[in-house]
Amino acid sequence: MRRLWGLFLVLPGLCWAGAYDYYECVGPDGSATYSVERCAKGEKQRRVEDDAAPVNRSLGAAAGGIVRLASGPGGHFFATIAINGVPARVMVDTGATTVAISPSAAHRIGLDLQRGRRVRNQTANGVAEATAVVLNSVELGGNVVRNVVGVVMSQDMGKDFDVLLGMNFLKHFEVNSDGYVMTLRPK
Repeated sequence: MRRLWGLFLVLPGLCWAGAYDYYECVGPDGSATYSVERCAKGEKQRRVEDDAAPVNRSLGAAAGGIVRLASGPGGHFFATIAINGVPARVMVDTGATTVAISPSAAHRIGLDLQRGRRVRNQTANGVAEATAVVLNSVELGGNVVRNVVGVVMSQDMGKDFDVLLGMNFLKHFEVNSDGYVMTLRPK
């Protein structure tokens, strides 16, 4: 079987073989969370089929569904997102604290670095100068997170991507990977 590289899949209407259901847990205050674990005592529990896309209030009214990414070159996971409505190629990085943006992507997106704040950022290659900015929206597979802090780095990144998608965005998802497919489920 031939392996597909760099394939970006958003499959809210397709159930994969071996997929599992998850639970919608509604607390006494009416807030909903989604998990593969059973709900805590005192929460209303509803089993949700894996192919049913939840609407998550914390992500916005137009929340999408489950996102699945196939691993690409080097075992990394790549996707196309929209930052402030502008498409950008990203590498998903669960080891990155924040969304990191290359200068060329920041220019294309139209980010105003004059309104940002200069910061020193610890990277895998050491300390780097960056500018912290607030991104109005970051969208992946129909899931929109608003007011995300991003850092515009002083140098471009890799040839296959111009944004690292870090945990300040990914924390809004339950992230699972078997090394071949990464599944992001809205929380």
